[in-house]
Amino acid sequence: MKRRYISFMTQISLICVGIVLLPFIGIMAFFAFDMARKADEEYRLLLERGNAAVESGISSIFLEVERLSYLNVVNDNLSESLRRRHEVYDRSFLEDNRIVTNIIREAVLLNPNIYSVVMINQAGNVYDNNFNSYYWRDLYKELPAWGEISKSLPGKRFIRIQYGENGSPEALLMVKPMVDIERNEELGTIGIIVSFRSIRSVLNNVVQNHGNLIVYNEEGTPVYRCAGPEAETTDWSQTDGIWRALSRREEGGEKNAYVTDFTVDRSAYIGGVQHLEPLGWTVVSYTQKKHVRMLYHQNFAVLFAIAFLMILFDLLVAFIFIRRLNRSVHGLCQAMENSGEKGIPETIAQKRTGFKTEIDMLIHSYNHVVRRLKDSMERSLQLQMNEQRMEFRMLQAQINPHFLYNTFNLVSSIAGMHGVDSICRIIGCISEMFRYSIQEELIVKLGDELREVNNYMTIQTIRFQDRIYADFDVEPETLETPVPIFLLQPLVENAIIHGLEPKEGKGCISIIAYKMEKEVQLIIRDNGLGISVKKLQELRKAMEGEAIEPIMAKGRSSIGITNVNQRIRAYYGEGYGIRLESRVGTGTSVYVRIPVHITHFL
Repeated sequence: MKRRYISFMTQISLICVGIVLLPFIGIMAFFAFDMARKADEEYRLLLERGNAAVESGISSIFLEVERLSYLNVVNDNLSESLRRRHEVYDRSFLEDNRIVTNIIREAVLLNPNIYSVVMINQAGNVYDNNFNSYYWRDLYKELPAWGEISKSLPGKRFIRIQYGENGSPEALLMVKPMVDIERNEELGTIGIIVSFRSIRSVLNNVVQNHGNLIVYNEEGTPVYRCAGPEAETTDWSQTDGIWRALSRREEGGEKNAYVTDFTVDRSAYIGGVQHLEPLGWTVVSYTQKKHVRMLYHQNFAVLFAIAFLMILFDLLVAFIFIRRLNRSVHGLCQAMENSGEKGIPETIAQKRTGFKTEIDMLIHSYNHVVRRLKDSMERSLQLQMNEQRMEFRMLQAQINPHFLYNTFNLVSSIAGMHGVDSICRIIGCISEMFRYSIQEELIVKLGDELREVNNYMTIQTIRFQDRIYADFDVEPETLETPVPIFLLQPLVENAIIHGLEPKEGKGCISIIAYKMEKEVQLIIRDNGLGISVKKLQELRKAMEGEAIEPIMAKGRSSIGITNVNQRIRAYYGEGYGIRLESRVGTGTSVYVRIPVHITHFL
């Protein structure tokens, strides 16, 4: 079955669309959800603050009002006046009325929320201060009955609201019985008329712009309603549905003050509920969720439009560049296909432009490879012709070292026959070193390496007439450690050439080897001239690099140290190598750290 061909431009275009649009949709969905959640949380916080403001504001108003119902407790004159019975309004009644009204005036003097206070004792005598008969024409008649009702109500208080001609609350009456606590004697009934202006101010301040507020009494009947300045409607037909929804919530054990979500007629609301125990009221401040999230939805719509336009622009620019890129890729593919059919690689003609892209560089590299391939094909025949000649020379290279080794043995025998011991020792050491160097093994034991170093030091001792000697301090358990061939000899040679040979007097080289857990520490230490700070830095820098570059010192190269360091890293890994320490006039120490076993050598 033939596979369907999908162009490079189509693939890149789909990838760009997928990379841009899918994350964009996901991010926008996340932001929409998160912004709606944050809007709800912020509004719930506002409702909680509104509940607290209603509770503290109205409680503070009625705390001052209730104090008046306890005037008889703190004022004995008031209690005595209320105990007296007056059959007729004679002079004694006028005197008691003056006492009572003066006490009331002093109590309400600094409270502008109280219109008037009326007291009726058990004998039916009425005492009032500036009674406002406009609101309560039947107060004298109904007050004793309301007092009896208040005894059976929570808090022993009776609350009644007076509405004005426009149907809005204008005043509120609170009726309570007055009792002498010490004598456990009932003195009468007090009626306190409170202005609704301050209560209205507290309630209106907590209504949000698009919100509504309803005050329910204990029976669930609305006693006060108000709407925010930006509320869409003031239709209160849903007040019963709201009360029923909140009643179901309260059956689940809600607190006196809480914020909740509820639904009425398929409309979702967020409401704050505050129960006012002293009044038996339930204050509900609520708003539809669509109004709560309106501002965030507007901001989200603007953000979405801006982001969408930016993405369209980016995709348009990407399409233009992808189209240009597709032309270059198509040309490259066509050239490679033609090369495969004809068997001979062909170069691709490039247009000269003011700038280059990665595809242009790829085409340039392809042309360069094609040219190199053609050159390689031309040299291939010449290389094949030289192959047999190179094999013949390699056979010669294997014969010559054996011939030289046999010649060294002959010279050593002749020197022994003539009694020239020094020449015999030198030739013997050279012969051993030469045989060691022509072996095929690249990994040897540390003991074999130390034996060759000893041969080398024997030659140097004879050469310098005992001015240079070596001291070996080697732990026996290190002798079987596998090491690369000629690991130590270049380091010892550097110590003699650069440190001991230019020095006046005797020189000593210490070769130390000891085992340390799973590693072997090798130290080559001399008491020569030492290395200057500048040259020591150059050596360390050369050892850190990959290329082996000799450091010249008085016409001689120090390639040995860097060469050995690179070999150690090649065999053992980057964690191992050489560490140099030197001081001018004191000497140089070369520390070689290797593992007990070789793991990187293949």
